[in-house]
Amino acid sequence: MAEDVPARPGLRERKKAATRAALRDAAVRLGREHGPDGVTVEAICAEVDVSPRTFFNHFASKDDAFFGAGPEATTDVTDAIVARPAAEEPLEAAAAVLADVLDTATGSGTWHQQLLLLREHPELLPRMHAATRATEAAVAEGVAQRTGHPATDPYARTVAGVAMTAVRVAVGLWLDGPETPGAAARERLAEVVALVRAGLAPPRR
Repeated sequence: MAEDVPARPGLRERKKAATRAALRDAAVRLGREHGPDGVTVEAICAEVDVSPRTFFNHFASKDDAFFGAGPEATTDVTDAIVARPAAEEPLEAAAAVLADVLDTATGSGTWHQQLLLLREHPELLPRMHAATRATEAAVAEGVAQRTGHPATDPYARTVAGVAMTAVRVAVGLWLDGPETPGAAARERLAEVVALVRAGLAPPRR
């Protein structure tokens, strides 16, 4: 594990992330225009001018393009958690990585479009939950590698579950609050994680 804060991703990684974001943007936009079932992988690829092979390098299916992290992105989450400074506790490391993911999501116009797509097509909720479970599994794998325990270990799974619940609570607080920049979601996550690390002691009045 690295002792210092991980370096900024290289050009290749940034290009891959940009392509993944463009594919997701196109999928969500087309989903709102034509309905999720009216969108094809070929149509998404045409919007971004990439091949279906490139699409499947980023997403396992069309459904994953709407909400899923994709196999490459979940690997990125695991690797990023492993690369966090060794002095950080597993929950702290996981939260730091998820805060970066949250920054990317809330700072994108696609985030708002995804919320509208869910509102218009609530049948997509199970697909979103499946994506959340994939990310949680990636967090558990990162925690496992940091601690030397298997990803099926109760500790790794509990840390991953707590981290993902913290994200859900933070996003809810952010959405219910006044309209603010995406960075506020990261701040909400830090507040929630601090409460967990303090043992969920009731705040003083």
